[in-house]
Amino acid sequence: MKNMYRRLATAVALSILASAPAWAQMTPSAPKQPPAMDKAPAPSMKPETKEIQGTIKSVDRTKKTLTLEDGTTLALPASVQVAPDALKKGAKVSATYEEQGGQRVVTSLHVQPPSKS
Repeated sequence: MKNMYRRLATAVALSILASAPAWAQMTPSAPKQPPAMDKAPAPSMKPETKEIQGTIKSVDRTKKTLTLEDGTTLALPASVQVAPDALKKGAKVSATYEEQGGQRVVTSLHVQPPSKS
């Protein structure tokens, strides 16, 4: 009888040892890391805000633009509130703008009336 228990214990031990590789394959591996980015992140799509100062050379009310003496043309969207009579030739302006579709679109505008001399 002792011999039978030894054979049974040996058989069980061999079964466990033989099945170890199968158990090893079933254990979950470490989670996979996402692939590294091949490209740098895209630059921000928000337009850069720039500042400009100058003297008004002309105003085109139909195109809603003003041109400074240095030749810079600024587009005036409806969101920029300014008194129509303030935009006159010779008035000094200080503006911030963004490049949009090839135009300099004003985001804020300060107008100083032309000096009377």
